Amino acid sequence: MDRKLLGNFETDLSLSAFVPEQRKAEMVYCALRCSCGVDLFRLTGWPRIVSGRGSFFWRTVARVWREARLPTQDGQEIDSPFWLPLSTRCHGCGREQSLFDGEGVAGRLAAAERPKPRESFRCRLCRRGLVELVVGVAEAERAGPPSAVEVVSRCHGCRRQARIASSDSGRSKQEIQLDLLYGRR
Repeated sequence: MDRKLLGNFETDLSLSAFVPEQRKAEMVYCALRCSCGVDLFRLTGWPRIVSGRGSFFWRTVARVWREARLPTQDGQEIDSPFWLPLSTRCHGCGREQSLFDGEGVAGRLAAAERPKPRESFRCRLCRRGLVELVVGVAEAERAGPPSAVEVVSRCHGCRRQARIASSDSGRSKQEIQLDLLYGRR
């Protein structure tokens, strides 16, 4: 994988990692680890719903509605809550790095949208923010800059897995349903 997309963090197939519960067949998953040897991180990013269309009130209502409908057990693929790039901070040394902020990565938040506020990621069940990360990259694109990526986390407290961000750039079914429900489409 392209080193500049990960900075001081490293991925390797030989690193011990959890196996994502819902894997995509075309992806190869690797653990993410800091160069200091720690594999625990805190994440911040731009939530998809905050950077969507409509007023702040409707985006907030849509986000609450969306999160209330998310299952607590993984049985179906859930829309990723954050846009790429993600800001990742190592729990051991405090080093912060932006993940997947390269030109070749599809589905990144546009530079004009980045002044909007970021949020820190917290587990939906135990509300802790410390996670282990696994990065999935399309197998055909492992040598060059990836256009299809996925970031999956596992909570350090309760061990719940969640899909954090992915390179899918289209509007999700949930976003289309919300637009139809609130007359924005």
